[in-house]
Formats: sequence, structure tokens, C-alpha cells
Amino acid sequence: MADEQPRRPILNPVLRFTKDPRPEGITGRSKSRTGIRFERLDDQRNALGDAFANLSRRREALPSAAGRTMIYASMFSDSRATTWTPTDIFHANRGASIIAPYRSGYLIEIETKRLAFYSNLMMAADDDRDMVDISRVEDVRAYDVNDVSHGYSVDQLWDLAPETPEGRAFTLWFMPYRSNDSVEVVLQEIARLRNEQVLGSLPQAPLLQLPALPVAPGDEANQRQRLVTTLTDRIAFALRDYRARHRAKVGVTVRDKDHLASILGSAAVFRLDPLPVITSTSPGQGTEPPRPLPSSLAAMPIVGVVDGGLTAASYGAAEAWKAQPLVPAGVADAAHGNMVSSLIVQGHDWNNNLQLPPLYCRVGTVQAVPRANAGYLLDPDSLVPYLDIVMGGHPETKVWNLSLNQRTDCDLNSVSALGHDLAVLARKHNVLLVISTGNQPSGRIQPPADCEAALTVGGRLHRPDGTPGAKCPVSLSGPGPASMLKPETVHYSHVRTIGGSVSAGSSFSTALTSPLAAHTMAALREPSPDLVKALILHNADNPKYDVALGFGSPGVSMPWNSPPGGVTLQWTASLKTGAAYYWELPIPAALLTGGKLNGYGKLTAVLDPHPLVSEIAGPNYFSARLATALQVERGGKNHNLLGSLDTKKITEEEAREIDHKWSPIRHHHKRFYGVSFDGDNLLVYARIYTRDLYLYGYDNPDETPEMSVNFVLTIGTGQENDAVFNQMHSSLGAFVENSTIESDIEVNA
Repeated sequence: MADEQPRRPILNPVLRFTKDPRPEGITGRSKSRTGIRFERLDDQRNALGDAFANLSRRREALPSAAGRTMIYASMFSDSRATTWTPTDIFHANRGASIIAPYRSGYLIEIETKRLAFYSNLMMAADDDRDMVDISRVEDVRAYDVNDVSHGYSVDQLWDLAPETPEGRAFTLWFMPYRSNDSVEVVLQEIARLRNEQVLGSLPQAPLLQLPALPVAPGDEANQRQRLVTTLTDRIAFALRDYRARHRAKVGVTVRDKDHLASILGSAAVFRLDPLPVITSTSPGQGTEPPRPLPSSLAAMPIVGVVDGGLTAASYGAAEAWKAQPLVPAGVADAAHGNMVSSLIVQGHDWNNNLQLPPLYCRVGTVQAVPRANAGYLLDPDSLVPYLDIVMGGHPETKVWNLSLNQRTDCDLNSVSALGHDLAVLARKHNVLLVISTGNQPSGRIQPPADCEAALTVGGRLHRPDGTPGAKCPVSLSGPGPASMLKPETVHYSHVRTIGGSVSAGSSFSTALTSPLAAHTMAALREPSPDLVKALILHNADNPKYDVALGFGSPGVSMPWNSPPGGVTLQWTASLKTGAAYYWELPIPAALLTGGKLNGYGKLTAVLDPHPLVSEIAGPNYFSARLATALQVERGGKNHNLLGSLDTKKITEEEAREIDHKWSPIRHHHKRFYGVSFDGDNLLVYARIYTRDLYLYGYDNPDETPEMSVNFVLTIGTGQENDAVFNQMHSSLGAFVENSTIESDIEVNA
């Protein structure tokens, strides 16, 4: 009997779907008499009237600028959806403007002379839209020193801030007034505080500059970039920024607690945070690697490694480029940088007992992270502009590994300044950041793990057979702020690195994930950071999101391949706010049993929320969200096979908690058995919603720009054959093409 030939592995590529969607207009809800909560309207007239009367009596003592002050209006728990934003009662014609979402309500700029008018208005207003607002605003109060300090006392805030030779270091946020007159008062007040040495500027931030002359081939590492110092001090730069945008923040020093108290009471200050200090996520030691690097390394993709540098001579051949260091060699965490780089270059070699694909990479070295106890103050305002220049100087590097964190928990009500700034940077340079969650003993993920544009990575253990195991006891878990599903993915966090010793932490799970991202980017014909992120999450092994494990670990197959027994389609679309979009897909015959659907579906979508994000919007960081579903038609209506909950039937709190309503990531996975349907097609539905448009100067959703969404859809039987793939490929014909650069594909119609 002849030897049976082994079955060829099924390696069908992800397919790019090119058919245009069918849009349908939808009329949104608006305020009307049916939105009035009559059962509490009279009580709220009295409560809010008294609150405004009290503010009016105290108006001379309220922090104000050019006759305007900030107040906080909290909303009832049943009134926190965008529909109930109190834009009618707090209107510019009445001397008030909503500035930003804040806590469970809104920050409002109001003329102090109108406070008594508002007390009367609460009792007298009889317009339906005004009465909707009055019945849904729970309370109003002054925005005061406790808001500026996040509830910390002067002593507590002082003790949390890092020491400098000039005192303690803080991040000061300017009060975001809308009135130009108030802005001028803030500018004068900040200048006065600086001139009287109540606050001082941090040392001038070092930056990289590209040389004016061309770089000689082979000499990029020495000549491409050089370190210079900005000519303008930070406070002066922030003052100019604030005059232009009415928003700014700056790192400052404060000499003593008395000066700190006076800053907290200033009408010019919106927030005062202890300056975040950036360090590597985990320390470690190492020696030389035990094996040579492969000769094919020169053709491998590059990962930019923002860490403590690379000093291991044996990895010189893996270094594609080296930026001018930001942090001096004497204080840089080189040991940590060597460990992370060794895993990025050849993590599967160091850990051949684990289920890891052979993904070699080269590294670009960015020496920018000090040792934890080196006494070197690295703040975001130094790191971010430096990275801006480094990324601009290396456009060939599309994936960047950041195994670094600040030593504070992420605030669930506010995205960190570093997380926001890095997201802006990633969108500007069209790169994917891969960032660690941070490690114990902190309680939650640490900034910049809350960067929306990043792939945030946590850790997990491995089983004795080298497959993914339980959650890691060292790596930090989510959730993230503003409904973010952080971490999105996890990888092995107890691994061997350079030197052969076993180390633990999210630094190392991040370093194992970056090569997968880099190879996915390299495999695609038209790659983008959000598409790579979507494919990696789509390929992960958790059917539901978990705060410790995210969407799971990378699957056995590569993200750029369709799974055995299934077909994966990907496409990118630019969607207008408010319209419903439908993509029609033929139903493969292999999914039908007795005329009914049997199989599974998985739908992942990643929304690019920029430019509708705001660093001052607190829990409402995202002003756009996506609803999407896979549907069939039955009885003249569309029914979800998998997709979002009907958020109209649950409260805003439930929608955020259960459905992660405002997360820019949508991920749905479900099996279906014996589903009846009409017609011949599946439908993919998508719609973008927006909120808080006053933050960006828009009056209605029609004015907002189109927003980009990356979709990944898999349907299949789970049985190891090509039927579903071949049938879908054949049915779609000219509306589908390979997503990968190279692929051996056989299609049998």
C-alpha cells in the first residue's frame, strides 16, 4: 500500500472586499415634550433655582476671568446619553456655553452677572426643550479647588509629585475658556505667576532635528539626526498655544506648598497633576545570546524599539538604524532595552518550548528610557516631540514597541495626556504603536496603555505544552478609560530573554507581539495601522472581551490568512455620520443545512475616531462611535446574526458597561444554528453616531468629516476544508482580491 500523502495545509489569504456599500439616511432623535421628566420637573426647578441663587450670592468670591466663571452641571443617571445634553438651557444667547463633558455631567462657562437670571429661569422657563433640560440636570455647583486637585489635599498633591532641584514638578492645564476676553486674563495670570516665581518652567525639552544636507549612504546612524535644545521655554510656548487654541498644558515646577495652594485657587488653572515620570516597565539583566542570527535577517521588517537602548554587541547585525539618544548612556535602562530587543529579533528562538511562530525582525534603536532609580526626570513633553522627529526620520518603520509606563494607574474618567499625545503622533505618522499595560504592584493599566491608536498588550502564562494559559499575576489588567477595551491582546509574559534567564512582565509580552504586527504589516498589499490592529484582534482566541486577557492571544494561523473552513474578508470604508450603510454578501452553500444557516461568524471593526477626540472631555474622550452587525433578512426586517445590542432599550450606563458603546473597537463572535432567512444574501450593517460636537466647532452632525473604519469579517463552518472560501471567492468575482502581497491560492468554483 502506498504511503498516504500528507494533506496540504490550508493557507488561503484574507480577501480584500471592494464592493461599495448601500447607504440609507436615518433621522435622529431630538428633544421634544416626550423627553420631559414631569415627575421631577417641579423639584428640579426649585433645586436648580436655589443652586443658582447661591452661586449668585457668592459670585464675587468665585474664581473668574473677565466676568466669566466655570460651573459643573451633573446629570441624572437616566440622562447621560448625548440626546439629553443641556445645550438649550445653557446657550450663548443666555451668557453660557458648554465647554466639555466632565464627570457625570458638563463643564459650563457662564457669565457671573447671569447667575441670578438663571435662578429665575429655572422657575419660569416654559419652552419644551428648556423643560427637558431642567428635568434632567441634577445639580449645579462651582468648579472649585477640589476639581483642580482631583480631590487631593495640598499635602497629598505635593507628596505625589516628583522632586526637582527647584521644588516639585506638575503638569498645569490652562482653564479652557471660550471667551477671548477670558483667555487674555488667563494669559496675564499665568505670566504673573511665572514672573513672581510662584511657578517655574521645567528644563528646556531636548529635540531632534534632521540635518539640512543629504545623508551619506551608510552613515545614517551618525548623521541623520542630532540633539538640540528648544530656544523657547515651555511656559512661553504653552502661552502661545493657548492663545491660538484656548487649550494648553505645560510642565511646571513649584517651590513650596504655599505656592502650590495659590496655584490651585487660580481661575487660570483647570487641572494640576503630579508630573508623570516615565520608566521601563520591568528591570532585568542579561548577557550574550547563545546562537547566531540568520542570514535572511536583512530582509525582515523593522520594529522601532523605544526603550533603554541596545548595547549587546551580538545584536549589532539586527540593528537597522539607531537614533540619537534622548537619555544619556549612564542612566538609560540598557539591560531592559537588550531584553526587549532580543525578543523582538528572535523571541521564538529564546522560547522554543512555547507556541510561537518563527518571526524574525530587525530593530531601530531609540534610547529614550532611564532606569527606574536613576534619578533622571523623563516627562512626556520631552519624549513626545523627540519621538515625533524620530518617526519622521524613519518612515520605513511602521511598528513601534513601547515597553514603558508611567507610575500611576490610568484614570477611568480621563485619558492620560501621554496616551492622547501618542495617539496624535501615531495618526500623524501612520504607524502602529504596541504598548505594554504595566506591571504590579499598581492596580490598573498604566499610561500610555490608554493610547487609543495603540495595540495595548498584557501578559498571560503558558501551559506545560507551550500553549496559552491563565492570566499573568504580574501584568496589569484593564479596563481602560472612556469605554476603551484595554488591553486588546495578551501574550506570554514569563519568557527567556538575552542571557537565558526567565523574566516576567508585560514588557516581554509586548515584545513578542510587535514582530507579529510588523510581519502582518509587511504581508499586506495595502496595510494600515488600524487594519493590522483589526486583523490581530480578529485572529485572537477569546470569543468575548476579558479585562485581564483582552480579546486573547494570537491564534495558530497568521492574521493575514483565512482560517481553515472559513473565509475572511477585509475592507476599509469612509462613512458619513448618521447614515446607515449595508454591504451585501452572497451566502456560501457550505453554510446551509436544510436551507438554514449553520456555522459561525466573527466581525471586527476599528474606527479611526480622529479628529473627534478631545483631551479635556473626560469620560467622553470619544465623540464618535460605531454600531455594526452581521444581519439576515427575515419577514421584511433585518435581524442580527451577531452585532451590537439595541442600546435604545437599555440605559446609557448599561450600554457603556455591557456593550462598551463608545469603544472605537467592535468585536462580535457567535455560532449560529438553524437560522432561517429570506433572500440570498448576508448584510453587514454599519452606522456612525456623534456627540459633543460643540468641542470642535460643529453645530450638527452633517458638518463632521467622514470617518475611516476598517472591517474584518470571517464566516465559516469550522470544518477543515476550502468550500466556504472557494464559494465566496467565486461568487464575489471582481469584487474581491487577495489582501496579501504573495499567495499560492487555488480556487475551485
